[in-house]
Amino acid sequence: MSASPTSQLSDVTRTVSPARPGNAVVLSQIFPVPAAELWAALTTADRLARWFGRASGELAEGGRYELPDMETTGTVTALEDARRLQLTWESAGSRSVMELLLEPAEETGATRLTLRHEVPADAHWAAFGPAATGCGWDAALYGLALHLEDPSADVLAQLGPFAISPEGAEFTRATADAWCTAHVASGADRKPARKASVRTAAFYLGEEPDLS
Repeated sequence: MSASPTSQLSDVTRTVSPARPGNAVVLSQIFPVPAAELWAALTTADRLARWFGRASGELAEGGRYELPDMETTGTVTALEDARRLQLTWESAGSRSVMELLLEPAEETGATRLTLRHEVPADAHWAAFGPAATGCGWDAALYGLALHLEDPSADVLAQLGPFAISPEGAEFTRATADAWCTAHVASGADRKPARKASVRTAAFYLGEEPDLS
């Protein structure tokens, strides 16, 4: 089945859990490709440029990397080829930890990707909750799904117009709602969790949040 905003909402499993520096925002999705193919899409600069953004650096423990389109840099802290990549995520004066884990899925030839992003429990978290991190990664995994269907396509060129379309706005609000649900499931109070998710969707869409 071809990737779509609707299928993407149900294809991703979203969880929120405590982590030593604050909280972990976790997304898990099965892709119908072998681990080696998924790993290449996640770590090869020319492929990342087609669905995620420009990337440069050294793919080795201790190596530095840069994502200029996202004004993000960091250090690779753990690496197991075609299985695990952990790195620091340094952006706008903040530092967090992001991990990618690839595991065989039950379906033959498919691979489960788990993305874990540990973020501090600071004022930003209090205002925006897990959706601030999760919505961005939801959009990225949608781009990855499209890329794996056609690795030669310029997915970023497709996602730009989508992001500002009514369908794109609906996707952003739906993923924010999904992160609210995950936040509440983790033990958060429903009312502040809902306000945080609405605030996040409004930020992404350049709107004033309706917190009623």
